[in-house]
Amino acid sequence: RLSLRQVGEKAGLSHATVHTILKGGHATAQTVTKLAHAFSRDGNRKIALEDELLILAGYRSGQEQLSQPVAELLDIVNHFSAAQLKVVSAFAEYLIEVNRHDQK
Repeated sequence: RLSLRQVGEKAGLSHATVHTILKGGHATAQTVTKLAHAFSRDGNRKIALEDELLILAGYRSGQEQLSQPVAELLDIVNHFSAAQLKVVSAFAEYLIEVNRHDQK
């Protein structure tokens, strides 16, 4: 478990800002983005976490931004087991890599 100072340091925020957020205070969109970037592993997950946190903080509306194909995919995978989601995730990462390779 990280201290307030450690979280602040990792995210480039003051420990007072972290404390305020944890106590239910308002976080700016920039602060939310800093937290998402500090606590995510890679590019794709970073973007997903940032989007989710911005939606939770009220800066974005998740439902309005979903395209029909994405909404259909979410409906399908909503009932998948953890193992099935892992396979789908691995395949999606493979497709991203193939697409990157094809664009070179």
